[in-house]
Amino acid sequence: MAIPFKYNVRSLLLRRLSTAITAAGIALVVAVFVIVMALVAGFGGTIRATGSTDNMIVLRKGSTTETGSAFSLSQFQALKFLPQIRRDADGQPLVSPELPVQVLMAKIGGGRENIVLRGVLPIALKVHDKIRIVQGRMFNPSLNEVIVGKAMLRRYANCAVGSSFRLGRGTWKVVGIFDAGASSFDSEVWAGLHKVQDDTQRGAYYASAVLKMRPGTNVPALISRLADDPRIGLQGETEPDYYRDQSVVAAQLRKLGMLVAAIMAVGAIFAAMNTMYAAVAARTQEIGTLRALGFSPSAVMGSFLLESLILAIAAGAAGIVLALPINGLSIALGNYITFSTLSFQFRVTMAIVIQALLFAALMGVAGGFFPARQAMKMSVVEALRRT
Repeated sequence: MAIPFKYNVRSLLLRRLSTAITAAGIALVVAVFVIVMALVAGFGGTIRATGSTDNMIVLRKGSTTETGSAFSLSQFQALKFLPQIRRDADGQPLVSPELPVQVLMAKIGGGRENIVLRGVLPIALKVHDKIRIVQGRMFNPSLNEVIVGKAMLRRYANCAVGSSFRLGRGTWKVVGIFDAGASSFDSEVWAGLHKVQDDTQRGAYYASAVLKMRPGTNVPALISRLADDPRIGLQGETEPDYYRDQSVVAAQLRKLGMLVAAIMAVGAIFAAMNTMYAAVAARTQEIGTLRALGFSPSAVMGSFLLESLILAIAAGAAGIVLALPINGLSIALGNYITFSTLSFQFRVTMAIVIQALLFAALMGVAGGFFPARQAMKMSVVEALRRT
């Protein structure tokens, strides 16, 4: 026979101060957990959203990032006309040669940060077909003109259409703002490929090429063709796979966040344990009465565990509510893979909410187990003798 649920609720309400202190500790741990997981979800989601399933990125063999890659114009010309590449209405191959470089850009309010200046040709907007110019126009590739991602407007100076700023060795005029669908491109500045080559003195080479594949393309065969053709000799990878590899920073942040949360959880568990031990000590007469009424030791233990669980889940829910205001909040974080700053938003997802409640429940069970076991082992005679 189980002890009535209302008994546990009444017990928690009677011990308001100790209950509140324990709940505050658990709520704080859960709030930190939610904030860290929301940061990881936002950062990783922004990187992963950058790729298109029908796009392939081509780099020098052995390169893991665009910034560590370089290949010649002749290699690009050899791959440009492969039959697996889709063409536009005019018969032009949908291949975008690109040169992303790190440059320092002035922030609003002072200071400078590394951002990506990506040299591209107008064909890039057809290859990266998720990108839309939402204000202004496309740049003229023969002039010092740029278009900037919409995330840049919140953090960097002189990004409005018609403004000018210095990047690298030149002065550039902003002629357009583009929306890249909350991907990492939203944190970049795009300019004419050859202008970027001249300004950065990188020579006549490309760092990467992004090609749009025909429907039904045999991806492994295309990758092998790129690597084995002596005129090309490059490595290919689908954009989703490439950007999934770049999200290693998010995985490391998750591990760090879990470590911090685990350390804080230890303190919350001891607080819950202390609260439940105090409850057992204060309620020996009640325990003896419950046993005398015929409730089994396992029922007594289950009742105290349930009490600890109720406290933890209620505190966990409060911690989630405490952390919710960060949902959608914009933040910028350095990505050591690309050595640039990425702007993104915190994302509190339903999966994170469920994980947070399970985390709170785990703290409640861990904190209540030993006090509950002590209550279970207490005999009727011993309990009544202590009163």
